[in-house]
Amino acid sequence: MGGYRLIGIVALGIECCVSLLLNGCAAVGVAAHALPPATILPAYDGLLGQSVGVMVWADRGVRIDFAAIQVDLANAVQKRLEAAAPKAKQLKGTTFPVKPASIVRYQQDHPEIDGSPVNMVAPKLGVTRLVYVEIESFATRSELSVDLFKGTSSASMKVLEVNGTNVKTGYNESGIRVSFPPKAPREGIPNVGDGKIYGGTIDALATQIANRLLPHEEEEQ
Repeated sequence: MGGYRLIGIVALGIECCVSLLLNGCAAVGVAAHALPPATILPAYDGLLGQSVGVMVWADRGVRIDFAAIQVDLANAVQKRLEAAAPKAKQLKGTTFPVKPASIVRYQQDHPEIDGSPVNMVAPKLGVTRLVYVEIESFATRSELSVDLFKGTSSASMKVLEVNGTNVKTGYNESGIRVSFPPKAPREGIPNVGDGKIYGGTIDALATQIANRLLPHEEEEQ
């Protein structure tokens, strides 16, 4: 009988240990889930104390379909930077002296700059840091059906550091891609409308660009 009692005690001990392990793992999982998202530092942190402008370029085909895309995206990016400036140490003393509409007007008044390197244009805009974005593609309809809606865009960006007539590239990234709605099926969704998809895609692209310049929370997978 003593042997059976010993076996029972050992079994009970094992059961308790397993229970503790399982409950402990569950507790750790809950605690980990409760932690706030990690903060991602900016990929480029050279805006401190600088005067900053935002310039967006899109080819003629994109501008025909979306006439206001340059000013809309530039405004969205600059507003994010301006909103973050009071609390982000990377933007302490940073100013935004030129409105995106003024830069777009300069682009429209000087169509010849379309064929010029942006390094030659940057000194004429009155800022010491130019966030320059090239929209490579932009669409509000699904590739699979014109009756379905899905916003997609790809872009590249540079930050140009301007010192008088001297300009150097402080940051350069291509292949920035977004889609809206972010979890929409590949074939798109019906009955949304181009306006809502356009606005959501602009916001998504502006967020990705600003995230390269600002500390931000890690995105949920």
